Amino acid sequence: MMADQEDEPAATDLELPTDSSSEAESDSSSEAAPPSQARCTESSDSDDNDEMPSLEDDRGTIAPAARADMAPEEPETVLEDNETARAPAPVNDEDANPTKEAKCVEAISAAAANLVCPIAQALPTDPVTAEDGHIYERGAIESWFRAKDGDPTSPITGARMGTRLLEAHQVRNTIEALVKSGAVDSELATAWRQKLKDETWVKETRAKAEVGDGGAMCLLGAWYGSGMKGLAKDLVQSRAWYERSAAARNPKGLGSFAECLLTGAGGSQDITLGLVIVTQAAELGSDFGAYALSEAFFFGNYGLQKNSAQARFWLKKVVDGECKFKNLHKDHVALAANMLTVMDAPRQSRDV
Repeated sequence: MMADQEDEPAATDLELPTDSSSEAESDSSSEAAPPSQARCTESSDSDDNDEMPSLEDDRGTIAPAARADMAPEEPETVLEDNETARAPAPVNDEDANPTKEAKCVEAISAAAANLVCPIAQALPTDPVTAEDGHIYERGAIESWFRAKDGDPTSPITGARMGTRLLEAHQVRNTIEALVKSGAVDSELATAWRQKLKDETWVKETRAKAEVGDGGAMCLLGAWYGSGMKGLAKDLVQSRAWYERSAAARNPKGLGSFAECLLTGAGGSQDITLGLVIVTQAAELGSDFGAYALSEAFFFGNYGLQKNSAQARFWLKKVVDGECKFKNLHKDHVALAANMLTVMDAPRQSRDV
């Protein structure tokens, strides 16, 4: 029995089994970072959190991380009741030291003021030098002389002087240059601006007339006939432009040229041709021609017999506004209405 029994191994020869899982856990725990360090790393790696990381203090509470760029707030200044905060007054360098441009503007304004007509109180468009040595608008000083009783006197000094006037060409050129450049832009230059506008209008109209525009020819005839748009009154020039307009078969030009022929304005009188042309103008729709023809039949002018039917026919076209081309003054339209009323008065009395 003793032979069959195996010997028990000695205690020193036995090897205790090792737990591999415990060793792995021990190794992993020894290599892990502290909790606070892991939280900081996670926060810094996150793209969604823009706030500053928080750190735990010794007591385990979370405190905001300190910011080196945060400056301490300055203490608020408290003023006493009798104190007032005053900001330093701004210094305007332009007021203290005027620029060269400002000086030029001031000098130009002063020069323009010396050229103002003392009567018209505007820059003269037709400047003249009087015997008192001052600059005037021609029309203004001439009116002054005509209205003055006795010997003519200076509007400025009151001293007696002659009426001789000299054209001031250099003054005119200077004023024109100042106005065109825009250096003088005030009420003093209103007449000059209108003058320049009229000159441009006349130039453009003349250019159209020279290439055969009958309407432009008629306009020039009207301007010369009345002395408008800066043009000197010239009945000969007026008639010449009306004749050219009539040759272009412009209804307004036909009526105006017919009047020149019937009255002899700007040239010789030709009643026969005038009646032919005024009839053409009326038939083409000119209210001026219709009025002239109706007036001739109403009064029996230019050798025509009075004809109430013809007079009424053309008067109604004027009064009712049936004429296509209108250049008749409103006063003549009113006269046409009066003539028509006079013609209809006997008929109304008979009807009663």
